[in-house]
Amino acid sequence: MIHKFREAIASSGVLTDVEVRDDIVVGRARVLAAQADVWVNVDPELEDGEAPDATALLRGIDQILGVSPTQWGLIIDQIVGEVEAAVGDEPVQETTSLRSDLVLKSVVVFAGTTLLRFEAPRQFPDSWIHAQLDEQLALDDLAVDAREVDAETVSFNTVDDLLDHVSEDNTPREP
Repeated sequence: MIHKFREAIASSGVLTDVEVRDDIVVGRARVLAAQADVWVNVDPELEDGEAPDATALLRGIDQILGVSPTQWGLIIDQIVGEVEAAVGDEPVQETTSLRSDLVLKSVVVFAGTTLLRFEAPRQFPDSWIHAQLDEQLALDDLAVDAREVDAETVSFNTVDDLLDHVSEDNTPREP
């Protein structure tokens, strides 16, 4: 099933270098509005012998790759707004704006949602910023995850949970 799905994606021309990795179709594409060449992972979430919904997944790929600059700006505004609200008045060492620092690195497309992975090398040098978008490409969830292999990954059920976590004082104390 997955190989037929891979062929459907490859023949559509939306992705290049299309291959199958662990029941996920992976390829390269350019998100014009983000001015980024990214890996696109298409996860059909296959169940036992179930055929993937190629139409919905191709629509999801087209939607994120063809996002308008205006819509992309709204997505970035939502991400930056949520992160800045979480940081609040905390002192920061880096003066580069998060908006200027965000770089889209990869996209994961599911039938009903899209995940974006960003790096922000100056603001969050040791972390990934993951944004989950709904079917209308509005921000649905946000997480900042450590990049280190042995580091703890912190995920949040809601943006409010992220805000609560970031606003906590997690500074190590002297014994």
